[in-house]
Amino acid sequence: MRARKARLAHHIAHKDLYWLFLLAGTTLFAAGVALAWLLQAVFGWLLAGMAGPFWVMAAWSKSLRTIPPLKAMRSIDDVVDADVLGVLPAEHSPRQLADIVMSLPGGKFFASRFGLGTAFLAPLSSKQPSDSSTVWREAERLRQQLGASSISAATLTAALIRSVPNVDQYLAPARISANDITAGAAWHKHLQDVFTEHDKRRHDGGIGRDWAFGYTPLLEQFGFNISQHITARGLLHYELPSHEAVVRQTFHLLAQAGRRNVALVGALGSGKTTLVHSLAKKMLEADPAVPKALHYRQVIALDPSTLIAAAKGRGELEGLVQHLCYEALHAKNIVLFLDDAQLFFEEGNGSVNLSNVLMPVIEGGALQLILAMDEQRWVRIVQATPALSQHLNRVAVPPTDEQETMLVMQDQLLMYEYQQKVTYTYQALEATYRLSSRYLSEQVMPGRALNLLETAANFAYDGIVTHRSVEQAIEQTQGVKVGTADTGDERETLLHLEQLIHKRMINQTHAVQVVSDALRRARAGVRNPSRPIGTFLFLGPTGVGKTELAKSVAAVFFGGEDRLVRLDLNEYVQANDVSRLIADAAQDQHGLTAQIAHNPFSVVLLDEIEKAHPNVLNTLLQMLDEGILRDIDNREVSFRDAVIIATSNAGAERIRQHIEAGESLEQFDDQFTNELINANVFRPEFLNRFDEIVLFRPLKPDELVQVIDIILEGVNKNLAAQRVSVIVDDDAKQQLVQAGYDPRLGARPMRRVVQRVVENIVANQMLAGQVMPGGQIRVTLQDAQAMLARNQ
Repeated sequence: MRARKARLAHHIAHKDLYWLFLLAGTTLFAAGVALAWLLQAVFGWLLAGMAGPFWVMAAWSKSLRTIPPLKAMRSIDDVVDADVLGVLPAEHSPRQLADIVMSLPGGKFFASRFGLGTAFLAPLSSKQPSDSSTVWREAERLRQQLGASSISAATLTAALIRSVPNVDQYLAPARISANDITAGAAWHKHLQDVFTEHDKRRHDGGIGRDWAFGYTPLLEQFGFNISQHITARGLLHYELPSHEAVVRQTFHLLAQAGRRNVALVGALGSGKTTLVHSLAKKMLEADPAVPKALHYRQVIALDPSTLIAAAKGRGELEGLVQHLCYEALHAKNIVLFLDDAQLFFEEGNGSVNLSNVLMPVIEGGALQLILAMDEQRWVRIVQATPALSQHLNRVAVPPTDEQETMLVMQDQLLMYEYQQKVTYTYQALEATYRLSSRYLSEQVMPGRALNLLETAANFAYDGIVTHRSVEQAIEQTQGVKVGTADTGDERETLLHLEQLIHKRMINQTHAVQVVSDALRRARAGVRNPSRPIGTFLFLGPTGVGKTELAKSVAAVFFGGEDRLVRLDLNEYVQANDVSRLIADAAQDQHGLTAQIAHNPFSVVLLDEIEKAHPNVLNTLLQMLDEGILRDIDNREVSFRDAVIIATSNAGAERIRQHIEAGESLEQFDDQFTNELINANVFRPEFLNRFDEIVLFRPLKPDELVQVIDIILEGVNKNLAAQRVSVIVDDDAKQQLVQAGYDPRLGARPMRRVVQRVVENIVANQMLAGQVMPGGQIRVTLQDAQAMLARNQ
């Protein structure tokens, strides 16, 4: 019977009979009344009366649009939504089912929200009618799992997808799994529940009720009436389990005798303001969970910045706040909400300490107040005004977990989609939670996720916000690379990293290779995301390329040498230097955590690490192992998008001795590491934190000639603006190497030698007018010898 009714409803809706009956009835009624009124024709009333049957038919056809499921299920027909049931043939295959659901809103929901397209499902579905029973069993299982009263087109779509053999291999290109399909069905049900709740929103009370309360002109001028806002626009808000206890406790405290106030204390982004909107909604609707004393209360928010801007001085501001509190008290139906309440209790830019005005109000307990602030501000204010803690009821607002954050995003994207004219995919929501958890440390959930979700709309593809949109939003705002290498240029760079790095430094092939391998793993998405991109300890004499390799990685992979965060740990030799290492950016912008918080996609170079105080090294252990470091305010700073390079000259003489004995680095690297441990230079647990311990060997004289060439490239780049170049004869280069070679200092003296000889020759000739734009300066052996002799 229900199936026949659904088919009839589909036929009537398809033929638009509702509008036909409605139009016919309205036309007859209007014509009859016009005849009876204008022509005084009696039959006009008869004609108007004939409109009744048409209106009845219109009402009947409209009623067919809503065919609720039966509570006592006897067959699957009793719980299938009417829009599916009305077009469902008695005998059907999974492929026919796929064609049906993909023509309905529930199927199109999956096609758009998962980026699958409407043609995805049918080719994967069976043509055998006997296989349909499997689909229906899965649909019924999903219905019960979701707690739904009916099997919607979306639930049936999910069942069809999950019933495809080896379905995960077909879903993998879209970056989803069968479990995500189940989550999609839950998302669709959640949205339907939100719309249903919104449509049933009650509008209790009215003008007479509001007139029974006091006149509040100042509050209307300076306050924001949250309750009226909810009445006008509605509130699409899902009740979160983590907030239910907060809501119950807040209502209990507001309704009790005496201290009728609440201080909502939670981190930025935890949802304190949204929670107050939920409280206002429940009070306005006289929700059964709300104590009767709070029924129909209105919540009015006071904005500190607005009040401060409206008052000319402290005295005027204090008087304004007193009058606002007086109005709220005498209106008898007002709850005042002070968001960012710390601004009323602190002196500073944009804040004024009004505790002398507010404390009597709080202590009196007659006026109901809700304050909101974060934990640090709460502690600071209570320390400054201890009486507050005795008269304010503190309620903690926890961050949301992943499941709750996904629900909040699903609610909010409805508004974002309307405002931005975009559509968000499920993959975008998953990426938003994952990436905001990792990169947006200023807030907690759900605030950090909502911020990223809104920003991602600016990177939509043809109006679709995908996971790549979210990745691009993070890359543009945080300066990191979070996706896999997806352009030909970047892939070429990654595949030829060694060659690119060797354009800047000589030899040290093994060191260049291990660092390049780590970078390729990171951009291919196969590294451990809970650790830094790579952690390396470079050991070797001075001037062999340890620092230069760090600079090369910053330039070639991270985009420039400004992506190098360098700390000389010989400046961190005291126990209390740890505080400088993890200082807040507002106090010391040169601290390690401060620099990485500002520039997380970087090379971190820890020079001369063996000289750091043991407390400093202990602090760095968590950074090396887990990729995070807590600053002095206990905020997590992520190093998971950085390459960590520590350098040390410890044991440099032993490395030189091994090399001079004809040994290769690979022959004695393990032995050398053990020597450092036995000599108490490094502890084993510290060395074990590094991915690689890389030994650098001293450079040979012939390799220093290549260093000279690299330095000369830099000189010519500087001269390019003047259209002048310089070349140095080979025998002159050998002379420069001979003059600057020191096995203890490696390549470092070479730059000074080039400066004293080559750059001085160039400067003298240019000042003497011996070279013109477009000319070339040649440095011969005799030139080099003469300049070296002059500088001795």
